[in-house]
Amino acid sequence: MNRRMYGLGSKSSVIREIFEYGKRRAAEIGAENVYDFSLGNPSVAPPQAVEDAIAQLLQGKDMTALHGYTSGPGDMATREAIAAHIRGSFGVPADAAHIYMTCGAAASLTISLSAICNAGDEVITFAPYFTEYKVFTETAGARLLALPSDPATFQIDFAALEGALSPKTAAVLVNSPNNPSGVVYGRETVQKLASLLAEKSAEYGRTIYLISDEPYRELVYGGVEVPYLPAYYKDTFVCYSYSKSLSLPGERIGYIFVSPQAKDAAALFLAVCGAGRALGYVCAPSRG
Repeated sequence: MNRRMYGLGSKSSVIREIFEYGKRRAAEIGAENVYDFSLGNPSVAPPQAVEDAIAQLLQGKDMTALHGYTSGPGDMATREAIAAHIRGSFGVPADAAHIYMTCGAAASLTISLSAICNAGDEVITFAPYFTEYKVFTETAGARLLALPSDPATFQIDFAALEGALSPKTAAVLVNSPNNPSGVVYGRETVQKLASLLAEKSAEYGRTIYLISDEPYRELVYGGVEVPYLPAYYKDTFVCYSYSKSLSLPGERIGYIFVSPQAKDAAALFLAVCGAGRALGYVCAPSRG
């Protein structure tokens, strides 16, 4: 028996423990009396367009094709539609050949880290952060370094980051808008981050990748801008999920976008495909 996997299975994450406790309390005192801030389950229904699209698919498609396997990286038409959305929304190059469909952002992160990291590598992120980052990183054979954010703003502490970067650094993992702080990294922060990573990549003679965990991208208010990281740093992986933006966490739909401007982008995408294969994340339910 794999003792690490036993340990992960026998001890739930804090988030899961709170979620299960919330369900028990809801059964005891009524769901209307429990405020559950654990998993981030949406409190609103999906947009009507989602229901309409599902109804249209059920009425107009051959059921064998609709419910059949997709190709390993996902349905081509879906990948083309996502690439078109990225080009139109963010003005960066994107094509279906660099989109890999996944079962949500967790799968996207696990695959991306496994595609990038080798044993002994390090991945840097910033506290506070989604606690499962540590599990995902260690599964990829690397070590997670969690750096404190600026305590006044929760923005990146660049002095701490520069001190932590080393020839062992495989990637920097960011989450903006951030879970749990809600902080957004603005354009100035992103530009400074991109400049530092480019400088250190050249110094160390290895590419330091930027992984952008983006399930909360659309959840901003008051005209706040969320910079799209591939527009600032070419060696970027975007890990996206529709769980929050469309209130669809149970559907497990997401994707990885490997910037086609990244160094050896075609090889990187093949590494993503290989990691998905090794982890069993293939043929995601993405037919539309």
